[in-house]
Amino acid sequence: MLQRAIWGGVFVAILLTGILLGDLYFHILFGVITIISLNEFYSLFKKQAVKPNYGPGIIFGTLFYFLGSWALAFEFWSIYLVALLILSFPLLALFELYRKKKRPFENIGVTVLGWFYISLPMILLNDLMWDGDLQSWSNFLPVLSLFILVWTSDTFAYLIGKSIGKHKLFERISPNKSWEGFFGGLLFAVIAGIIIAYAFEVSILKYAILGVVIATFGTLGDLIESMLKRSVNVKDSGNVIPGHGGILDRIDAVLFVIPLVYLLFQLV
Repeated sequence: MLQRAIWGGVFVAILLTGILLGDLYFHILFGVITIISLNEFYSLFKKQAVKPNYGPGIIFGTLFYFLGSWALAFEFWSIYLVALLILSFPLLALFELYRKKKRPFENIGVTVLGWFYISLPMILLNDLMWDGDLQSWSNFLPVLSLFILVWTSDTFAYLIGKSIGKHKLFERISPNKSWEGFFGGLLFAVIAGIIIAYAFEVSILKYAILGVVIATFGTLGDLIESMLKRSVNVKDSGNVIPGHGGILDRIDAVLFVIPLVYLLFQLV
């Protein structure tokens, strides 16, 4: 527990520093997280019959992150993003011809899935951070709130589930999760959202809704990554963070939540 607490604190400190510094610090930090996460995602399939195209998958996924982030800010960059999207499938198909692996189209499918699962949410996270000024990622409140509410939900779901959890949420996928823990995490996420709204003088309703969305879909994202790891018989996605596993293990809820939070901020 001490090791988990120390390294978890280091990881949180790095993320908060990147978010609060903003601009290119944020952009590059989450670019590095994207690369590590893509590496962990494709490495999950090392012992499986399906063999995603590891090198091109990471290269294309990283290019999607950087070009996609800039394309949402500057229309000029969208030309390069569209060109990359058009070329990616025929290039992957060409690589598969020379790899001579079994299940070539499944290999392509898993490779592309990594981009949608990891790169796309990270692009949307950058757009949440974008404040409209030239080369400026400094609109920190939406992104900071997202992470705070995910951490609040996870922490209280764990504490309450450990204390009074009796009814299993999804025992087949995650035996330790309970309905009591889920609703406890949801309640405290809503409370945290209201506190953030008061502190920054923004819409209380909007941030209360944000707490509900993040607690609900963050739990779903955690379950989906657990389902993925069970399907490939792997306990952790990596060992980058001692006591915690891989980066993907730490951001599984965040990845699933980002698109929904992005839509919420666009609509409300």
